[in-house]
Amino acid sequence: MWLSSSDELLHVRAVHAHGAATRQFDLWRIPGRKRLMMDGHNLALTADISALRMRVSLSGTLEDGGSYVGAVPLTPGLRSQLDEYREQAQALEGRVPQFSPVRAATRAALLHLRALQALDASQAGASHRDVAQALFGLEAVVLRWHEDGELRAQVRHLLRRAEAFMHGGYFSLAGVLSPAAKPPGDEPVR
Repeated sequence: MWLSSSDELLHVRAVHAHGAATRQFDLWRIPGRKRLMMDGHNLALTADISALRMRVSLSGTLEDGGSYVGAVPLTPGLRSQLDEYREQAQALEGRVPQFSPVRAATRAALLHLRALQALDASQAGASHRDVAQALFGLEAVVLRWHEDGELRAQVRHLLRRAEAFMHGGYFSLAGVLSPAAKPPGDEPVR
């Protein structure tokens, strides 16, 4: 199994001081489906808690019921990771982290999704009609596919949009660049 570097994970280490302030490690108290894997001299714990995948690095000397402390790596992005580390610390204590409500998909998000699906299909050798069938269904293709029909125009539009993303337009999606002209389809709906 491939493991990414544990340098950016919350490190859970054993401490030998016992007192009121120390916490006791209990693997079974952590919510969710758990997997342990060797990562050099340490263990990598992965816990799937609903939509959250938590990964922490456990010291090889940490024992069940032993005192522990959590340590975070000092990285330039630490401030943006603090909420995630706080959720992981709560999960180690047995509390399920609070999840933000799921947002409804926007028109632009659906366009991005369909455009990328169309590009994948096209690069795999699918015809425009096959792409339309995969995206909109067989019934829609039977009823609405014409030589110069709107369904065919939609497929061509999606492919042009995806190719624009492929050739650097993804920077605007990521917020890296602010282009003067946005990709077609991002205009406000009236």
